[in-house]
Amino acid sequence: MALFTYIPSKVDIDISGYLVQGHTEVSFQLDNPQFTTVRGIRGRNTRVRSKNSSGVLTITLLQTSPTNDLFSDIVAKDLQFGTGRLLVKIKDKSGSSLFFSDEAYIAGFPALSFSDTAGTRTWVINCLRVPLEQLKIGGNYKPVLDLF
Repeated sequence: MALFTYIPSKVDIDISGYLVQGHTEVSFQLDNPQFTTVRGIRGRNTRVRSKNSSGVLTITLLQTSPTNDLFSDIVAKDLQFGTGRLLVKIKDKSGSSLFFSDEAYIAGFPALSFSDTAGTRTWVINCLRVPLEQLKIGGNYKPVLDLF
């Protein structure tokens, strides 16, 4: 018997030692596929590996999250001094997914909006390199003790 449990509060996002608070969604997408097909003549095809491991990390925060202030300060200082390089780690403690990049920067300020309800802010973090050996897109399978 298997148990599949996803617990959103157990997804830790660490940005250069700061644990992100108030996130509602996080996603990562590599810029290029790892393999592409090259079509040959007479139906003979081959595949070519791309070593480009850059990608885009998107973090959506509640409008009320104090992390918005931190990210805003990082962007302002990066614009002023060019020192915005970040180390990003994501770990799903209720599953096996992992993410790491030590060459990341916040792309800029997100769209700013206000309405009659609390909203979100979506921050884009460009990752110049993601070591693919430290990237795991896993599940939330936890074996349970089966006595029979």
